[in-house]
Amino acid sequence: MITDIECRSEIGPELDRAKLNPYWAEYFAFVQDARSLHALAESALQGAIDAARGQPRPYIDSQQVISEILTRFGSQHNFHRQFNEAFAAAKPSQVLGMHLYELVARDSDWWVYFPTQHVGHAFPHATYFMPKEDARFQRLLRRHAA
Repeated sequence: MITDIECRSEIGPELDRAKLNPYWAEYFAFVQDARSLHALAESALQGAIDAARGQPRPYIDSQQVISEILTRFGSQHNFHRQFNEAFAAAKPSQVLGMHLYELVARDSDWWVYFPTQHVGHAFPHATYFMPKEDARFQRLLRRHAA
C-alpha cells in the first residue's frame, strides 16, 4: 500500500479509477488489450518489488527499475515491437511506471511514494521506500497492525 512522505494519505490495495488522471486510460488499455505483455511486465516488476523489500532499507527508484526491465526485454523478448504496434502513442516507461504504482498499491507492505518530476511524468520518475526508523511511518504501521 502507498502513503505520502508525511504518512497521511493511504492508497491501496485497489486504485480508485475515479480519482486517476485521464492518462491512466493507457495503462488500463495495456491491462485489457495486451494480457501477455502485461503478465510479462508484472512478473518483472513484482520481482523488483520483492528484491527491494528484502533490503535493509527498502527502496525502489522506478526510473532505474523500469529502464533495467525494458533493457532486459529488448534482448530477451519482442516486447518493444508488440507494445509499439498495439500502443503507438503510449510510452512504455510511463505505462510500466503506472503498472509499478498499481503493484506497490496492492502490496501488503506500506511504501512511501515520492514523485520526483512534475505530475505528468510522476510514475516513471517516482521513488518508493520504507523509512522504518521514521516515527510517522511507525505510527502508520501501528495503526494498521490491529
